[in-house]
Amino acid sequence: MKRNIYKTVAFFFTIQSALLAILVNNNYMKKYSFLQFYHPEFLELVFGLVIFFLNLVAVIVVRNLHLSDLEAQHLKTTVLKYTYLVEQNRIYRQHHHDFKNHLNVVLGLLSLGKHDELRDYLNTYLRTVNGELFKIKTGLDEIDVLLSSKYYLAKDKAIQLDLTITANIICSRKYIMDLVSILGNLIDNALEAVQNLDESERLVNIRFRQNPLEYIIEIANPYKSAHPTEPELFLKEGFSSKQEGRGQGLFIVKRLTKKLGGNITVDPSDGQFSVTIELPKHNLED
Repeated sequence: MKRNIYKTVAFFFTIQSALLAILVNNNYMKKYSFLQFYHPEFLELVFGLVIFFLNLVAVIVVRNLHLSDLEAQHLKTTVLKYTYLVEQNRIYRQHHHDFKNHLNVVLGLLSLGKHDELRDYLNTYLRTVNGELFKIKTGLDEIDVLLSSKYYLAKDKAIQLDLTITANIICSRKYIMDLVSILGNLIDNALEAVQNLDESERLVNIRFRQNPLEYIIEIANPYKSAHPTEPELFLKEGFSSKQEGRGQGLFIVKRLTKKLGGNITVDPSDGQFSVTIELPKHNLED
């Protein structure tokens, strides 16, 4: 659908440019009485009206494109929130199903007077529940939902996701989807990079921090390569060392980071592949 809209825009602007070229050329040639029509005033009036109509259509089409883009962004956010709610609902249902069994154990320990064992059992149960009901607070609902969905995805693949958040992100609505794309690509790359490693090595570290001027995002995962690679190569479009699509993902991250006025650093050394994103606060908050 969107491709057809772009074709329509290109068609209208092509016709408009052609008519403008004819009109300007006709006015230029009028000085020399060369290649003139019998009724140039009528022709200019028709061309002027057509160009005005095309401008009006172009404004409507551009407006529709803008609304379509907003709708697409809203749809992406809705999908993220739906995924998060489905996972939370699954966990609640699982614990609800097991709750009767846990109550029987509690009643049994209480009947036997084993208060220390009962306390240990309840503490263990609460730690398990709190651990599975993973709550994230970055300051942005969309980023919280994204990180939650990636956390559960990693859990399904037996990947440990170590998340540290010491920043409260403030971001203008017009940049949130760019931020979601940056984080989504980085985390997907990291998860793909470790999913075939031994389970003990499947660890992805994600850190959010800030200083007075910038938000800093750091993502690292184990990395093994027989041949050293220059960090800049990972940011080239289409480059891939072993992981399919990693180069494309990092190229997208680089482009979006530059769009937000930030900086990206890649370090594939010391057995770790780490990516650091620095985003100026004033750019995101504008």
